[in-house]
Amino acid sequence: MMRVIRSKVRSNSSPELSMPQFRALAFLGRNEGAMLGDVANFLVLTLSATSKLVDALVNADLVSRENDLEDRRKVVLKLSPAGKEKFAAVREATADFLTERVAEVPLEDRACIADSMRILRGIFSDVPPETNAARLLKASAGSLQN
Repeated sequence: MMRVIRSKVRSNSSPELSMPQFRALAFLGRNEGAMLGDVANFLVLTLSATSKLVDALVNADLVSRENDLEDRRKVVLKLSPAGKEKFAAVREATADFLTERVAEVPLEDRACIADSMRILRGIFSDVPPETNAARLLKASAGSLQN
């Protein structure tokens, strides 16, 4: 399932973004003001590799580096307006794709899947989410009931 979703994300994120770059963009879209170490931990990359990856996003005008207002020694990362637009477009296209796919599943099965996702979220709640697949599945199941 994740392979199919990632493939769809890749096709919607355009060729200029690698999957790690898109994942960093998505992480920053959900964690405004994160620091380089946060992104590195999420991507499971070294600080050096993450710094190069973020440099490419900054050079593409998708991410900005800003001094933390509370601690000037810290640099926080934020999506630029272009980064927010790119992230929103890919997220919307992916949500549309998932909605179409889930629409093919019988309503009773969608409810079962949503219940299972809630159980799994409770089991893995200490693990940061890599994607919003569960949220999208739940939202599409709810919207398709109406």
